[in-house]
Amino acid sequence: FSEMFPKNSERLEQQKKGPIRVIMGNPPYSVGQKSENDNAKNQSYPKLENRVAITYAEKSKATNKNALYDSYIKAFRWSADRLDLKEGGVIAYVTNGAWLDGNSTDGFRKAIEDEFDSIYVFNLRGNQRTSGELSRIEGGKIFGSGSRTPISITLLINNPENKREKAEIHYHDIGDYLSRDEKLTIIKEFGSLSNSEMNWKTLKPNEEGDWINLRHEVFDKFIP
Repeated sequence: FSEMFPKNSERLEQQKKGPIRVIMGNPPYSVGQKSENDNAKNQSYPKLENRVAITYAEKSKATNKNALYDSYIKAFRWSADRLDLKEGGVIAYVTNGAWLDGNSTDGFRKAIEDEFDSIYVFNLRGNQRTSGELSRIEGGKIFGSGSRTPISITLLINNPENKREKAEIHYHDIGDYLSRDEKLTIIKEFGSLSNSEMNWKTLKPNEEGDWINLRHEVFDKFIP
């Protein structure tokens, strides 16, 4: 992402003109954790949770929407609310990647598609809450013993010079059966999202908010 961030001298000049419009980080993943002994206890933020409720949850058709109140989803909401829509900006996060195809995060996917102009998602996989062949396909855990969840690198971009009604979604899957070291080597070799070897795939979400595992329309014809 180096080309997205100005050199120090340029950054100082930018600060004189106005706020830096890039928010980046690795927010914690803490859904369901309540004990003080947990690694990332869920804290209550009523105003922020209300924003999640009237945006992500409002657009969701899921019955159980608890996943939308995970800390990393709240971090997306917090960051999106701090970008200046007139000036534009970028959110760059390394997070739990379960939001990509989770049933309860359909509203989140719909919302960011509406709120941003371009989205880039690098799916690093590594979901070790699976087992057997599926676990082997998912490959190594990016953070080792630090997390058993899949991991993704996500960039959400607001570009006032290229406004879109729906975001253009660019997606790259790191691949099957890769070890942690192999994944880290691939990330290092790519170096930048502008690397032509990444071969970004443009996703076309359906009306249900599916991005990478689109449901078949035949299910809508089944007897309830």
